[in-house]
Amino acid sequence: MAAIAPAKDELEALEIEKVNISLIELPLPAELAQLSSDELVFIEKKLVRKLDTFLLPTCAILFLLNILDRNNIANAKISGLTKTLNMTNTEYNTCLLMFYVGYIMTQLPSNMLITRIRPSLYICLTTAAWGIVSMCQGFTKNFAGLLINRLVLGLVEGPFLPGVMFLMSCWYKRSELPPRIALLYGANMLATAFGGLIAAGIISRMEGKLGRPAWEWLFIIEGSITIAVAIIVIPMLPDYPGQSKIRWLPQELQLMAEWRIRKENAGIVDEDKETMWWGLKQALIDPKLYMFVVLQMSLLTAQSFNNFFPSIVGTLGYNTTITLLLTAPPYFFAFICSISISFHAAHQKERGYHIAIPMMFALIGNLLAMFLPSTGGRYFSMFLMTAGSYSPYNLCISWLSSSLPRPKVKRASALAIINLMGAGVAHFYTVYMFPDSQKPRYYAGGGVMCGACLVCAAMAMAIKWHLKKENQKFELAEMSGEIRQDGIKGSKAGHGGEAVVSFRYVH
Repeated sequence: MAAIAPAKDELEALEIEKVNISLIELPLPAELAQLSSDELVFIEKKLVRKLDTFLLPTCAILFLLNILDRNNIANAKISGLTKTLNMTNTEYNTCLLMFYVGYIMTQLPSNMLITRIRPSLYICLTTAAWGIVSMCQGFTKNFAGLLINRLVLGLVEGPFLPGVMFLMSCWYKRSELPPRIALLYGANMLATAFGGLIAAGIISRMEGKLGRPAWEWLFIIEGSITIAVAIIVIPMLPDYPGQSKIRWLPQELQLMAEWRIRKENAGIVDEDKETMWWGLKQALIDPKLYMFVVLQMSLLTAQSFNNFFPSIVGTLGYNTTITLLLTAPPYFFAFICSISISFHAAHQKERGYHIAIPMMFALIGNLLAMFLPSTGGRYFSMFLMTAGSYSPYNLCISWLSSSLPRPKVKRASALAIINLMGAGVAHFYTVYMFPDSQKPRYYAGGGVMCGACLVCAAMAMAIKWHLKKENQKFELAEMSGEIRQDGIKGSKAGHGGEAVVSFRYVH
């Protein structure tokens, strides 16, 4: 009997080993199964190269226009908007708030809808729509008109960012998303940087042209550019893998895209047999969603100086043109830091520390801005504020996407909820954090941003700890030969879509 026992143990170990091997391998599509490993590597590299040539730059350009059209009101303010429309500081802040009221209303229903329609047309048409509305800001004559315009602008801009983030998550792997989203979100920083430069050029040259103040031309010119670009780039955006009919994405590349996304997400097909509402429910009952909501809201609160940055820089004492020019360098620096941190995070396959550490630099920047007496020191603090708070954003988005991967409508709903809470609801209070009466130190706004930096860093570490514990559970389950991984199931029990290969959270 003693001799039988080792043989039995060896047999059980062999069975577990077979199970673990089956957990790692996912069969290739029939159209790709006959290709050699070198050919498969070549096809995957070609796919990523195509995506980086067409999908990523197109999304980045549209996002640049999105931020430009959203934030040009800050440049218009110091160029005379409030004086021309006879608006108080509170009325201006209320106009900022109304944008975010509209912004949160359309994000969730839009991202549930985008899983059922062609994202290429949808994203480009919404871009053209906000270009029209943004241009109309140049024709407003009073506070009420601007208030309504900002509300409508928020309604039509709301679908864009969560929709683009979701579309990219359908094509790029988890390891590829952070640097790509960094490049995409870099358009935010570049838009803010170039926004000041463009505004300086328009304001210095267009004042009084055709009897209009320069701030009106700012809205008209930038809105017109958005409309034209939105129409031009329609052929550049793909739909979903297996459904796109564009010349630069042949079928074999789409099959490769679908297979490799399945492979790293437990082998579950990225298709929804369930209703949109079922997917929304799955997002709402997942505790990770609420952890990411706190992370994102605190991060966006730490960035809340954005709508007031020209006014904050203006407290350094320079004229309007120089002030607008000085807004650019901090955002260029933030862009470089964001790209560097994202590539390093992707290489290290780590997220928590790469979010928490930059937030500490943002905290230092806020403290210096409030308490340093020198002009040079305060301007240096603005570099720390922007780089520290903007660098982690793309990591938060890609981290969420890879932590709530299936089903597709769950991921889309989660991305929309995160964005509407962070980029929407968070601004309900941040738009009032920098009243002109608190110039030049803005202690209230700086204090809130300091607290937000601490909360964001702490939540990043909490999510990291939670996901590490979840991975340990997966490992114990697989050692016993079980494919459990309930957190990423693709559909209702019995409907298919369950885990068939191993999965680990990135933390």
